[in-house]
Parts: sequence; structure tokens; C-alpha cells
Amino acid sequence: MSHAPLPIRAARRRPRPLIGWLVVVGALLQLALFAYAVPDLAGTGDSRYYLHAAHTLRETGQLLNIDGTPYRFWPPLYPMLLAATGSLAGVRLLHGAALLGSLLLWGWLGRQLLPARRALLLPLLLALGTPGLLVGKFVWAECVFTLLAAAYAAVLLQWLRSARGEWMVMATVVGLLLPLQRTLGLFLLAGGGVALLLGSWRHLAARGRWLLLLHLSLSGLGGLLWQVYALFVVRAPSRYHPPRGWDQLLSSAADYGFVLGRWLLPLPASARGGVPEWMWAVGLLSLFVVLWPHRRPWRQTGALAPPVTPDAEAANTAFPATHGLSFSTQLLREALWAAAVALVALVAALTVFAQSAAGIHDAERYASVLFGPVVILVLAAWPARAPRWLGAGLLGLWLLALAFRVGHVAQDLRRVPPLPAGSFTGPAPHGQGVGAAGE
Repeated sequence: MSHAPLPIRAARRRPRPLIGWLVVVGALLQLALFAYAVPDLAGTGDSRYYLHAAHTLRETGQLLNIDGTPYRFWPPLYPMLLAATGSLAGVRLLHGAALLGSLLLWGWLGRQLLPARRALLLPLLLALGTPGLLVGKFVWAECVFTLLAAAYAAVLLQWLRSARGEWMVMATVVGLLLPLQRTLGLFLLAGGGVALLLGSWRHLAARGRWLLLLHLSLSGLGGLLWQVYALFVVRAPSRYHPPRGWDQLLSSAADYGFVLGRWLLPLPASARGGVPEWMWAVGLLSLFVVLWPHRRPWRQTGALAPPVTPDAEAANTAFPATHGLSFSTQLLREALWAAAVALVALVAALTVFAQSAAGIHDAERYASVLFGPVVILVLAAWPARAPRWLGAGLLGLWLLALAFRVGHVAQDLRRVPPLPAGSFTGPAPHGQGVGAAGE
């Protein structure tokens, strides 16, 4: 029996003015918050290395550290982008464009992965997210990293739905850039790749399996080669140390539990220290258990609706036609879940051996790329049989809590001392001090 992609019928969606208007409102709201909170960019110790490497690339054609040694601690894509912008104003524009692009891409993915009613709220929820605003204020790599992650998920879904080679090539190119922007891209690719392999292996023909393996291998190749260069060619000193014990792992799990919990609930800053760490860690584990996208028969609505018009256009899928578009949708949701779990678990584990990513400030920064996927998974896991009035009330409270917090964080970010105007060689390091611990 052939497993080659078979034609299926996909409905041509009619224009929906409401979702279009909500996307516009969400985009304008995000840009307004960004313009208010980020009149100027700020920096930390990491920013100093990024900016200096960008400066030396423009001046000498080489990425160098402050001490004149080859740049090696972080991947090279972000300082290369900084060098291309040429000024702090250009970097600010880059961050704003990346945040807007992320919102549009995650909003589009929400329309594909969620029932239509829940997808309507997604642009507003994304626009009111604190993590994007926080990382957009500082000269950090997370804004572009989030954009690449959203683009990767969108292109991957297009390949799963169409089996067209150009989508696979695009997914591979974007996947290759992910770990060259942030090393955490390797964690996202690992988690998502495992989910894709486990979920699709027995449904793909031999050619499809080899293509998927080739895609995942090439996607991680750039990040792995950079690590080899840093460790063995440049011989960078190790940033790791003997393990600090499992207490540090519990503390880091608690940090991520608090950060992700505060995305969903109106938790005060004092709650992190006022609740035992094991409870935050259990809460983190429980959240991921609840968010797991259980396989169940889909009521095919919205983007997944069967054809209802005689002019519905033909489409292909990477899987047998009996699976339908809902199988690709389910598979991508599982990949998003696995990527989020892998990133949090691996970064928390790394804090046992390294100083980075420890503490709630770093936790919100490192987890910022997960805000879009977590919101989508929460909306996907929303009980379908819950009374409509209850669901509307809870979603309204969620929006209010996000709006209240993002307003306070925007005010705090606006007061952070800016980088010196016209300076492109790096700031003196000073603390972040806002975000996860801010009121």
C-alpha cells in the first residue's frame, strides 16, 4: 500500500472581519506598549558583549570580545544583526519589528490550531504579554529568537499539511538559524523533533521519514558546529563548574513554575518566596500535564472544517488522506508542548552546572520564547463543555490580569536607565530589576 501524499479536500475559508480587526487591535496595542516602555534601549552585562562584537565586526570584520579574544560565549547571529543595523535606533526598530512579526505569526497559528472562538482572543492575549515587552527593552537576542521560533512552527505546519518540498526547505533554513540566534534553539528543536518523530513515524512513508530525519539533523547542525568551534577551535574557557546539588534544580524548577504561573494567574511578587519551592515545582509539572494535547476526535470547525462549497480547492498532506488536516494540527500542538517541556527542563538542569539562567529574572527571559506556545496550549486545553458564561468570565479576568501587570512592567521598564546615545561599544552592566519580580 502506498503511503505517498494523497489529495484531500480543504475548505476555502471565508473572510472573517472580526478576527482581522482583533489582529489589528492587538498589533497596535503591542506597538503602543513597546513605544511607551522602550523609548530607549537598556543593557546588561550580556548586552555589552553583543554590542562590542557587533562594533568589531563593523570595524574589523571579526566578532571579538571586549578583551580582544574571538567572540564565543553566545551564538553569532544576533551580533551580526546588530552590526547590520548600525545604531541603537536600528536595534530598537529590529526589536519592535520582531515582536510584531511574532504576534502575527502566533496569531495565524492560533487560527489553525484552535477552535474559532478561542482564536479570536489570542492576538489580545499575546499583545498584553509581559515577556515580549521585557526582552524588547534590553539589547538581548530573545526578540529575534521568538520570531524565528514562530516562523519555524508556522512553516513546519505548512509542510505537514502540504508535503511540499519548498516548505521543508524553508523549515530547515529557519531551524538552522534558531540555535545560531540562541543556544536554546537546540533545546526547542530537540523537544519538538522527538514529538514529531514519535507522533508521525509510523504514518510516514520511507521517503517522508528520511526527509524528516534529514530536516532535524540539518536544523541542529549550525548550533552544534558553533559549539564545537567555541570549545575546540577557539578553546573558550568552560562556563560550567561542578554540580551545585539537586537543591539548585528544585530552585530553578520553582522559578519557572512561578514565572509560567504568573503568565496565567494574578500572582503577587511575594508569592515566589511565600510558597515552598517544592509546591512551585509541582505546580510547573502539573501545568504541563494539564496542557498536554490529548488525542481526541476533533470537531472540525474553522480552519479544519470539511468542504462545504463546490469550489473547495485541492490540497495534499504529508500523511494519508484518512488522517485529514486535524492530524497535522494535533501533531504540531504536541511538538509545541514537547519543545516547551524540553526548554524548561534542560535550562533548569543546566543551572546546576552553570550560573546562567538561575533566578526568576533569567527564568522569565529564557522562557519568553514560550509565551505564545503556552497561551495557545492553554486555549486548546480549555474545557469545551464548560458553560459559556464561565469561560467568558475567566478569559475576561485573564485579560484584565495581563493588562494590569503589563501596565506596571511598562512603567518600570520606562524608568530603566538607557544606554548612552550613539554608543555602540557596549554599556556598563547594571541589573534588570523588572519583570518576573516586578509588582
